[in-house]
Amino acid sequence: MIQNYFKIAFRNLQKNKLYSFINLTGLTLGLGVAIALFWIVRFEYSFDNYHSKADRIYRVSSTDKFGAEQSHIPQGVIKALNTQIPGVEMAANLQAVSSASIKVGTEIFDQKNVFFSPPQILKILDAKWIEGSPENSLSAVGNVVLDEETAKKLFHGDDAMHKTFRFDNQVDLTVSGIIKKVPSNSEFPFQMIISRETWKQMQPEFQNEEYWGGGDSMNQGFVLMKEKSSPESVNRQLTKMVQKHKYETIISSYELQPISKMHFDTYKDSYNYSMPQWLIYTLISIGLFLIFIACINFVNLATVQAIQRSREIAMRKILGSGKGQLIAQFFGETFVLVFIALLLGSFFATNLIQYSAELINTKVADSAVWGFSTMVFLFFLGLVVTLLAGIYPAMLLTGFQPIKALQNKVFVPTGKGISLRSTLVVLQFVIAQVLIICTILGIKQIRYFYEKDLGFEKSAILTIPMPERGNNNLRERFRQDLSRHAEIKGVTFGLTTPASKRNHWWGTVLNPNFQGNEKSFRIQHVDTNYFSFFHIPLLAGRGLTSSDTTTGMKTSSENTDVLINEKAARDMGFKDPEKALGQRLEIWDGKATVVGVVKNYYSESLKGNLMPHVFLYRSWNFQLASIRIDPAHKAEAIQHIGQDWKVLFPNNYYDPKFLEDDIKSFYDNEQKLSNFLTLFAGVGIIIGSLGLFGLVSFVVTQRTKEIGVRKVLGATVGSIITLLSRDFLAMVAIAFVIASPLAWYVMKVFLSDYTYKIDIEIWVFAIAGIVTIGVAFLTVSFQSIKAALMNPVKSLKSE
Repeated sequence: MIQNYFKIAFRNLQKNKLYSFINLTGLTLGLGVAIALFWIVRFEYSFDNYHSKADRIYRVSSTDKFGAEQSHIPQGVIKALNTQIPGVEMAANLQAVSSASIKVGTEIFDQKNVFFSPPQILKILDAKWIEGSPENSLSAVGNVVLDEETAKKLFHGDDAMHKTFRFDNQVDLTVSGIIKKVPSNSEFPFQMIISRETWKQMQPEFQNEEYWGGGDSMNQGFVLMKEKSSPESVNRQLTKMVQKHKYETIISSYELQPISKMHFDTYKDSYNYSMPQWLIYTLISIGLFLIFIACINFVNLATVQAIQRSREIAMRKILGSGKGQLIAQFFGETFVLVFIALLLGSFFATNLIQYSAELINTKVADSAVWGFSTMVFLFFLGLVVTLLAGIYPAMLLTGFQPIKALQNKVFVPTGKGISLRSTLVVLQFVIAQVLIICTILGIKQIRYFYEKDLGFEKSAILTIPMPERGNNNLRERFRQDLSRHAEIKGVTFGLTTPASKRNHWWGTVLNPNFQGNEKSFRIQHVDTNYFSFFHIPLLAGRGLTSSDTTTGMKTSSENTDVLINEKAARDMGFKDPEKALGQRLEIWDGKATVVGVVKNYYSESLKGNLMPHVFLYRSWNFQLASIRIDPAHKAEAIQHIGQDWKVLFPNNYYDPKFLEDDIKSFYDNEQKLSNFLTLFAGVGIIIGSLGLFGLVSFVVTQRTKEIGVRKVLGATVGSIITLLSRDFLAMVAIAFVIASPLAWYVMKVFLSDYTYKIDIEIWVFAIAGIVTIGVAFLTVSFQSIKAALMNPVKSLKSE
């Protein structure tokens, strides 16, 4: 009997090739995207759960007295965790460096994912050691551990153990250990791990184990708790201890954050990348929506075939088939179609996932997506879709009365039946139009980010990290060498460019005009020509000169002349920038006098607010060179810069970047989300159009005789097309009316996170409506024109 069910199922698929093709297309697209989204969601939730002690590992996070969340950790906190707070098995800090120049022999490499670590980190976190161990490989100055891939890259596949290389032209390192490549679902992408003793030698200020203030956001602390110990107890004790050091730090409280939550924390710097929780929920919702509208298609197309199969059903009932057997047969047919769609959808998903990094900020393509959990998911997905798609058609088809079916008097009630199917099609197009509107608004917001005036000139500027930044002679020689080329229009140096993603320095600035007498400022170290180079206007006072600092000192006990921005002047209560001149500030341990005020500019992404800045001339901390080039001779300029670089810095990797590209990278997540929504809006429209096609086919099948009579009585082709089309276009119009406020609300909530954002304009909704109605009209017209051109004689014989 079961074998017979499958034979009949395949025969029906072959007999109704068009409907089978449409059903398979809709189900394949919906299921394929759902499978890909399952892989992404599963991957994102799997971050760092492979560590054997994951349930006891925490990151130390903090909140400062201005309410900002911090990720950096002073060494005094680590020492207190290890020696004074019960319940802690061990604690250690991890320092990351975004990139470094590695010289092996005469070759120079640009190395990413560099970490400085004490041995304890690799006791807290799991690493598969090929050679070496935490105690033996990370305990001494000059020790470095490489992962397999990095070892092969640097030494061309030779045995890397005990070999040496030059790190950032500062220190020689010896390979003391090799580990397996870290899984892609880890917040700790260890490729090169250098002993913390080496870091302390390179940066002597880190030799102090007692400091409680300051820090680098990429220097984070991690704790392994003892079994059954309470992190809340540690939070209370740390927060209590920090009160004893309140004059050393701006931190007001500490909290242990479970390692499982690190990946979803977008407020703190990440060693890998962060995934906002709302985006996970969006992925899940879109997957469910696509499965839902694919099932709607199946229901619509199955009802189209109901009348055609009425006699078959009648004969089966007369020959003794029970309702349960018939339902089982139709569920079997649905299962066959869903099974084929799962196979095709799996193939589609496997290919789609390779492009996932272009659609969303994920590294799932680097992981193994197939496995036991995928098979379980496919089983339950197939079961659920079979039930959703098959239950209504099965009940409808088995409800026919045999006598009426044999007399060819079977019809599906137009009132209730059409109402249900119309509702389902409206829902399909509501989802599709919400996606279209959100996509258009998302793209518009991205364009706004790219095109908004940031308050400084950003075009045709190359940036290069400066090695040996304390060497004033080399820096000035580099400037002079570049100035000799006609393609180079200007050079300046600074801690960063006006807008940057990293290397943000902050400090507490004291002034009696501030509320509470203090405020957190962004600290910028800039060259004397920095503002003229970036075309940032000076509103009051004068610019900085090289005499405004004590060269080589990081802070100065003597008075220093500084500049501030408009925001800082207003925070002091001065609407007129001139009034801020002469104000006395305390920055760190130094005294400063405001000698100039510059116009505001956006120093981070447009997702945040303007912030107060103080600008100092500190030549010891010029970490970045900014070079303006002639855009008409870009290639020649880059070549000249590279040649001059290699003469002065032969041991450092040459890696120029365009400032405009760096600024665009602020919005990588938003750009990828727009790509993501564009894809799924397209898929939603395609599936929705297939559903509409099925409903039109159903109505044309029911009204064949009516169309013939109308033609005999003189109806034109145009009037018949209008008759068949208006109800369906009305459904799409109703969907638009429902979708517009929904999309408006969704985007209003989404844009509320942005300080600078677009207005939600009416023309966006008009375009979405025109696109959707246009697609729907083309879909409906195909079947309507075909029905209108049918020979009336054949139409009247159809029954």
